[in-house]
Amino acid sequence: MRWKINVLYLTLYLVTGSAMFFSCNMEKKSTNSIIPAYDTDEFKNFYQHFSTDSIFQLEHVVFPLEGVKAPVDSLDIPDPNFRWNQEDWILQREYDDMEGTFSREFIDLHGLVIERISDASGKYSMERRFGKLSAGWHLIYYREMGMY
Repeated sequence: MRWKINVLYLTLYLVTGSAMFFSCNMEKKSTNSIIPAYDTDEFKNFYQHFSTDSIFQLEHVVFPLEGVKAPVDSLDIPDPNFRWNQEDWILQREYDDMEGTFSREFIDLHGLVIERISDASGKYSMERRFGKLSAGWHLIYYREMGMY
C-alpha cells in the first residue's frame, strides 16, 4: 500500500512539474516579441539615407533591378522580363503623403521589407522591396507608381 502512495505522489509530482515547466517556457516565448525588420534602427537609418542621398541610393540598388514599369493605359501588358537600368533610374525621394492623398504601409516578409504606397482610392500604387544582402540593405524590386 505504501508503495502505491509513493507512486501516486511521484506521478503527481512529475505531472505538476512538467506542467509548470511547459507553462513557464510558453510564457517566456510570448514575451519575446520579434521586431519587424522595418522597425529596426538599422533599416530606419538605411531608409532615411536611401531617401536623401543620391549617391548612396545608386550604390544600394541592385541593377539591373527587377520590377514593373507603370502601364500607359488599360491595354498595356507589363513585360515580365522588364529590368530598371542605372542609366534610366529616376531617384527616389522621401515619402510625402501629399496632405493625406497617399498612404504607406510596410510589411516584413521573413526579413524582406515590402513598402507599398497607394492613393486613397486604391487605384494607384507603387511597391518597393528591400533585402538585406551581405553589403547591407538594398532595393531589390521596384514597381513604379501606376494603375494596377
